Amino acid sequence: MNRVYTLHFTVCICMIVIFPRFLAAQCTCADGSAATPIVNTLTLNPTSVSSASLTFPKMNPSIGDLGCITLDYKLSAQSISGARNLAPSTALLDPSDPQYSPTGRLEYAFDLLTSANVSGPGFTVVKPYHTYYGPDSLGAYGQPDDSITYGPDNVLNGITGSKSFGGNAAYLGAGNVTLSYSISGGLTTTEGGLNYSQKIQTTYWGDFTLTYYWCPSIVLATSIQDFTATPKGHAILLQWLANIHPNNSNYEIQISTDGRNFASIAEQQANPDAAGATAKYQYQYNPDQTNVDKLYFRLREISATGKVGYSQVLVVSKNGNPGDAAFISYQVYPNPITNSLSFRFNTPQNGRFRLELVNTAGLIVQQMAVTLAGTNEIGMDLHPTPAKGLYFLRATDLSHDRQYTSKVYVN
Repeated sequence: MNRVYTLHFTVCICMIVIFPRFLAAQCTCADGSAATPIVNTLTLNPTSVSSASLTFPKMNPSIGDLGCITLDYKLSAQSISGARNLAPSTALLDPSDPQYSPTGRLEYAFDLLTSANVSGPGFTVVKPYHTYYGPDSLGAYGQPDDSITYGPDNVLNGITGSKSFGGNAAYLGAGNVTLSYSISGGLTTTEGGLNYSQKIQTTYWGDFTLTYYWCPSIVLATSIQDFTATPKGHAILLQWLANIHPNNSNYEIQISTDGRNFASIAEQQANPDAAGATAKYQYQYNPDQTNVDKLYFRLREISATGKVGYSQVLVVSKNGNPGDAAFISYQVYPNPITNSLSFRFNTPQNGRFRLELVNTAGLIVQQMAVTLAGTNEIGMDLHPTPAKGLYFLRATDLSHDRQYTSKVYVN
């Protein structure tokens, strides 16, 4: 048992050792190749502030599309805990008292529970630590032995880990993105009276690596026209027009449930005998997962020479009515856009809508409100024309509390 007379603590921190970076499974680009990493490292020096900011540069979206993000970390923390008895007497002379000790005095036992928390847009990491102290007998308040100190203890002894999550608009654009690192928790008594005071001094530090995985921007296939996804009850009919080249092309239909990871569900071959003409294609998809809220569709065109191009992505969403699994589809065209755009549903709509063009920093660049009465299209003029790059078009159905979001590019 270690007794002290004051509760002023100082913690000595040793040299920080840089940890090896753990590479999680890398993102895969649309062509099947591994995404390219951009690595940013940061070391947080020892601090005892309530919350420390971890500032990383954002990824420049002009170099490509952000596929996924990985945060690798090494967390360390050291705590000293102290308690002081505030009771004027600690005598327990009755051996039948449940808290009676061989010394005949009240004994204290404590439970230290702390948690390291690292968070930012799109993720949260929580690392708990738990230990017991005591039981120890303390002198009466004002006596030389009324206080006790525990530690220093390494509550986080270089814990390493990795957290991967999908691409997030908060990490794109100019400037920085800020993550947070903090220690929370406290000391509680598990044995003894309630007349005590306690104090904890924690110093924490760490090493962090934030890795962006990016892919080249998708090349749009100029030969694909009028790509639509039309819900037919619980099925979805995909249709498109395509100019048939002398070199035969192959059209691969792809689907995604998150808008990032696509898988092939069917292929259609162009007719080489109809070179120079425009052909119509269609494919009916029958979803087998009724619990999926959104489905994303696109076409992958592969020419005989191996050149690859993609259609725009169509989003098909459940209509939001309880117990109804029917879908509604929507799209933005043209995409890429220049100085105007149209947001189109597959079915007529009624109600108040708000259209917002949002940049990768999450700021609304332009917006407009409109009321639809039996129509399915909203037109939006962009004045002034936004800077070139990636944006998100957000359409909100204010009358029915629904929201539809599409990725768009400005040329």
